[in-house]
Amino acid sequence: MNGILGEVGKALIVLQAEGEVVIEKTEELFVDEIAYYVEETLKGVKAEYNIEELEPNMKVKITLQ
Repeated sequence: MNGILGEVGKALIVLQAEGEVVIEKTEELFVDEIAYYVEETLKGVKAEYNIEELEPNMKVKITLQ
């Protein structure tokens, strides 16, 4: 999978397996775009989570509670 769907899917798989994921900016996508859809998915399933900005506009960490 490429693009936003692939990045969101990879992030959700890592998040489920490890309890946290670091999302980084890609050549094609901004970190906020990826994080937005991951966050919307987590809201949809009523998961408790935290988002921490590690590097402005470059890297965020999402952790399940």
